Amino acid sequence: MKKRIVALLLTAAMCAGLLAGCGKSSDTAATGGDAPEEGSVQSAQTDDSGKVNGVLYKEGLPLVDEGTYSFSIFCDDSSDTGEFYMLNEFKKQTNVDVDLRIFPYETATERLNLDLNSGDYADVIGGWTLSDSMILTYGVNQGVFIPLEDYFAEYCPRITEILDLPGVREEMTAPDGHIYAIPYVCDDTMVGYSPYINTKWLENVGMDMPTTTEEFEAVLKAFKEQDANGNGDPNDEIPFSTDPNNKHIEAMAGWFGLPMDKYGVGIKDSEVVYAGASSTYRELLSWLNGMYKQGLIDLEIFTQDSATWEGKGNRDLYGVSIAYESNEFSGHVRGTERDEYDILPVLNTDNGGRWLRDTNGFSVYRTQAVVTDNAKNPEVICRWFDNAFELENGIGCNRGPVGTVVFKEDDGYHAIDTKTLPEDEQEKLSWGNLWPQSLPKYMPSGFKYIEENPLYDEKKTLEAAYEPYLTKEIIPSFWIPLDKIDRYSDIATAIKDYFNQQQAMFVSGELNINDDAQWKSYVDGLYALGLEDWLEVRGVDKIAD
Repeated sequence: MKKRIVALLLTAAMCAGLLAGCGKSSDTAATGGDAPEEGSVQSAQTDDSGKVNGVLYKEGLPLVDEGTYSFSIFCDDSSDTGEFYMLNEFKKQTNVDVDLRIFPYETATERLNLDLNSGDYADVIGGWTLSDSMILTYGVNQGVFIPLEDYFAEYCPRITEILDLPGVREEMTAPDGHIYAIPYVCDDTMVGYSPYINTKWLENVGMDMPTTTEEFEAVLKAFKEQDANGNGDPNDEIPFSTDPNNKHIEAMAGWFGLPMDKYGVGIKDSEVVYAGASSTYRELLSWLNGMYKQGLIDLEIFTQDSATWEGKGNRDLYGVSIAYESNEFSGHVRGTERDEYDILPVLNTDNGGRWLRDTNGFSVYRTQAVVTDNAKNPEVICRWFDNAFELENGIGCNRGPVGTVVFKEDDGYHAIDTKTLPEDEQEKLSWGNLWPQSLPKYMPSGFKYIEENPLYDEKKTLEAAYEPYLTKEIIPSFWIPLDKIDRYSDIATAIKDYFNQQQAMFVSGELNINDDAQWKSYVDGLYALGLEDWLEVRGVDKIAD
């Protein structure tokens, strides 16, 4: 799953929440009031033709008469074309037209906030811009996003089956008892973002794969000082960088014994702790600052956008980069055998080096798509997503359309290598152009394709290499108590922004990480912003030394 990952990524910034009633009564919503009557399942009417509210055929396909219904979806995605193969297929199946309002991740959050403030928001809001705090603010408190559990129960057998999987309904249910989002449940990698190293560069500079932080720094120096990429210019190499939207450099604190996530929450001695003010995190920042001063870290690491990062990688300028998969910046086709980039192993494993386990191999994303109170006939939208979760539609969204990329045989579904298709179809049916990958999709757990030429699974290889050094525990998800939504949202946003800002300043040397007074000022700033209240809501009782 893509950066889509993340876990939690995703990803998970601090936004606002969704609806507990079409009347937008914040008093009722905040106290966990009943689901709305107007436009809800309870008020749905079936006419003599078998249609619900005069629009939706209650069973089978198409869902509606041709040309009678459309709805809009706002989401973020990295598609160059904005054209998605399976959306066209779903229009043929359902007679429902979708107005896709798609924005790059870098600008999507700002645009969504503008839309929500103006009231001119889409019928469905989806993607990685959503978060728990948005569900709670705009759903539970303000009634902008509507409860969906009754629609699921009445019209969505596949979604109901997904909700009945162990733990899923509980994970999806907000504190007021309602479900505000289309579930996104999938097998997941145990490791999201991690470093990948250019093994061709290693060979060119005569170095072995590093196993300690000292060896790693020595490798980066060799990359910097020699013509590691072999293009005749010994000065264009960038030894280390990272995905601008998912830097995860704090994850490397695990090499020093305290694995942590991008919010500063970590695992120490099997306990969930706050590590963002710890001596271990400070040690990591000091080490990174030393390498930054030597020119071993991308000078634009805190300022570049995705296009710049990918462009440098495509020009073979990176020795190491943190990413979800190496193809995101290497320019290589996803699923090809190891070429230049390989997995950087967990370092310092003989001296307590660890890495944070992101999932147990299975994830529930509860903030990937919501239906707003601007939507007419939400039952059609819910049925539309339920149809998208049908097995062969799920195959189409995840791998490619059945009959073109995947073929059903007596022994299962056979997948072909898309490189065997004509060049124009390769692009059209590439993973990113099948379906907006920031929106919910579904495949049954453990589903496997039968492949004549199996693709190289970089993430599975990564998991096998990292498994012995992963924490046994994962950082648990949580819901914010209703009486603390506003306070938590303010604190969470402030702390996240402050954590990222100070990290950049310490690594770049704008602040002196080795100055006790400046470090104390940073830690005091966390507490001043409400660190203790933030941790209390998250259920974190201990702050790491």
